Amino acid sequence: MKPSYFFCLFLALMLVVGGCSKESNKNGVLRFRTSNPLVAGQNAFPQAVITGLGVNNPPLTDHTTATRTLSMRLTVGDVWIAKGEVKLGQPDNLEWIRITKSTNTQAKLFEDISFDDVEIPEGTYNSIKITFKNIFYRYCVLVANPTVSYEFLETMGSYLAACDPNDQSWARTNYFGPEGNHYLGSDGKFAMAAQGEKVAPVVVKSGKIAVVTWRMGAGATVPCITYIIDNNDNRQWDCGTDVMDFECPPEVKYMWDFVFEYK
Repeated sequence: MKPSYFFCLFLALMLVVGGCSKESNKNGVLRFRTSNPLVAGQNAFPQAVITGLGVNNPPLTDHTTATRTLSMRLTVGDVWIAKGEVKLGQPDNLEWIRITKSTNTQAKLFEDISFDDVEIPEGTYNSIKITFKNIFYRYCVLVANPTVSYEFLETMGSYLAACDPNDQSWARTNYFGPEGNHYLGSDGKFAMAAQGEKVAPVVVKSGKIAVVTWRMGAGATVPCITYIIDNNDNRQWDCGTDVMDFECPPEVKYMWDFVFEYK
């Protein structure tokens, strides 16, 4: 007696489902790292300058001081990755995989931030979520004398906002996807923060190391000139009182980008 049509169809479906299930159980290695092309691995700042307190800053040179921004000292708390896409106007219903083992609370120069390799399920990942503490320090050198270094305290919200060096709060979460960098609005839906800061698909495969390089300045190798405008003329940077103005070369378009490759 021949098997029925429906029994054959059932067997075929079981084979397909079984094959898919087996494939989804494979893992690959994800390596997430930072890169700052402006310093190219060199120690651009004396350790004495990297205090996180701004106490070693030399006096500003005038009402307007021309500097070059080379790095930032910031606290990256956690990083997640998701196969789904962050989309403008949609809620955060993505299934996030945390790639940090624990929440970091230590501030570091961007190029010194590191992460352990992690094993995650195979597949194509389209979104990255990152948390930052609210305050950070901008590291600059004087245009007229690059041996003179400064650190300027700021907040993630705006360099115009008042700063407290003891602030331990967290800034709003950054959600990077194919359309750009987003945040969750008051309505619980994604709103656009920076359209150019996109994530290209990250394909994780068994037997390969998928490397995601998070680049400061989106890979730019020429720094912006940052003009420090000393509004109260005390020759010190006062966050919330003094302001900054920026003159950037054409290649500097975005704050961050993410480059994917296999190793």
